[in-house]
Amino acid sequence: MLYSNSVIIPAQTSTMTLSEPTQDLADESMVSSISVIFPAYNEQLNIRKTVEQARAVLPEIAHRWEIIVVNDGSSDATAEICDELAEEDSRIIAVHHQGNKGYGAALKSGIMAARNALVFFSDADGQFDLYELQEVVRYANDFDIVAGYRGKRRDPLPRLINAWGWNTLVRCLLGVRVRDIDCAFKLFRRQVFEQVQIRAVGAMVNTEILAQAKHFGMSIHEVKVTHFPRIHGKPTGANFGVILKAFRELFHLWWKLRAIDQDQAGLYERPATAPVPELRTHALAAK
Repeated sequence: MLYSNSVIIPAQTSTMTLSEPTQDLADESMVSSISVIFPAYNEQLNIRKTVEQARAVLPEIAHRWEIIVVNDGSSDATAEICDELAEEDSRIIAVHHQGNKGYGAALKSGIMAARNALVFFSDADGQFDLYELQEVVRYANDFDIVAGYRGKRRDPLPRLINAWGWNTLVRCLLGVRVRDIDCAFKLFRRQVFEQVQIRAVGAMVNTEILAQAKHFGMSIHEVKVTHFPRIHGKPTGANFGVILKAFRELFHLWWKLRAIDQDQAGLYERPATAPVPELRTHALAAK
């Protein structure tokens, strides 16, 4: 069902029709087009402020832009606020899951809805300075992925300990050597998702994307970003059930990567009339 700028996605499906961008990247100061995605679960006190900040900065970055807010089955007023934002601006699209499907599923729905040459995602909780996207897009012509890392992470101690352990395990098991794998401040060239798939429905989604990118020889550049304390709402990443699901998905991913097909089809179809893009093979530097 489609109404205004809102999309309803049933609990078991996340399928949308894509339109290809007509142009890739523009000059050094502005990019031709960008899609910004905010997965949101019970973020009624944060989502409007986050979207409004994005709406303020995007005209300084891109000639064409859109904001996609994915309400992941929230039980508060997040859905209503997303619809209000979509009604206020035709460049804002509200995507709704009928049930809570998980962070990875919400991010996948947002990426599937994206129509532009660059795809960026961040959290809806207001813990990032979206004006720093101006620095991130400077590298869009030279790298397949630009990944933010939190210069000083403003989270409670248990989350910091969990993050350190997770990053260490991912480095050892998958060889993905980035400073802050779960930092929700990442920019992708659209072509990345012509080969990268998303199967993780939970918190493992960042690891899954970057592990595939490493396997396919895609180039990644890291940029330090500012991280603020959460003011409103409650994070779900430290939930025991979320952590347990992430560990299960991690070992499943490790097994799948052993036999991954270099010609794997991604989330987006490759253009039928264009050759398969030759991905750069810059090695990920050990941090």
